[in-house]
Amino acid sequence: MFALLAIADRAIARANIAGTLWPEASEAHAQASLRSALTRLDSSQRSALIINGRELALAHTVSVDLREARALAHRLVLIDTEIADADMSQDATALLSSELLPDWYDDWLATDAQHWRELRFHALQALALRLAIDRRFSEAVDAACAAIAADPLRETGHAALVRVHLAEGNRSAALAAFAAYRLLLKHEVDSQPSLQFEALLRTPALHLADTASVVFNAQTAVAGEDVGAFEVVASGISMEPTIRHGDTLLVSSDVSASPGRIVVAVHAGIWIVKRVTDRDGTLVLRSDNVDEEVLLADVEVRGVVVELRRAL
Repeated sequence: MFALLAIADRAIARANIAGTLWPEASEAHAQASLRSALTRLDSSQRSALIINGRELALAHTVSVDLREARALAHRLVLIDTEIADADMSQDATALLSSELLPDWYDDWLATDAQHWRELRFHALQALALRLAIDRRFSEAVDAACAAIAADPLRETGHAALVRVHLAEGNRSAALAAFAAYRLLLKHEVDSQPSLQFEALLRTPALHLADTASVVFNAQTAVAGEDVGAFEVVASGISMEPTIRHGDTLLVSSDVSASPGRIVVAVHAGIWIVKRVTDRDGTLVLRSDNVDEEVLLADVEVRGVVVELRRAL
């Protein structure tokens, strides 16, 4: 019950809690089980809850590590928020490396565990980039390796590690990391890395400095647009070559998300960057070079990309 309330991070109706924790029981028996559980709480446990006749919530005095980890992850993914030194520490990498209740197998936990895995994967990639920009390459490698551990077959985690090695000027380590991923992919799913990933190795030098960089117009930019906007850092390579990993995107909420435009959106709690596409009369968001798409109606569009600052 405490875990359910902590993950939801909000008040939940008692009927929903009962149905979630005792799914095999009838509604009446589930409600009775919840009442019985509440009566067995000791004083310290009861003080950690806000209890009324209709819903339950954690008391405001309760500290939740997942809440702190989610906030850290969003600060790293979004660059319009302030980053403290602690956000780029080894403790931050460790916090983002932790799975959500890894030894639990409850059905109700599966979706939240997957959402957290996606969020921390992207945050670890962003952390690796930020550390590389600060020339803290050893810590950047640790963050990239933690992203790989979160999803060993996902290409963007391995690409982040290769980018860090290249930024350090360590081409042999970059080649070794790419070769290791190619062998893993061949062994596990009989596939090969993308051509975009392989093209990274042909880059003469990779500079991740975020100062003195040139501002390029994205293909989706509209000349003369003067709108209120915010910035995000792109993570991954699914929108290459238009948008590359580490590019800073200027995003406007005042521009229409029409077909052909690239948007920043939130899907199932995860920030994504995709192109609006009309597929047989249905608007979807698609990656440029990966076979990924999601219905536009299923996301919350935060804005349209109107400009970018190249990371290279």
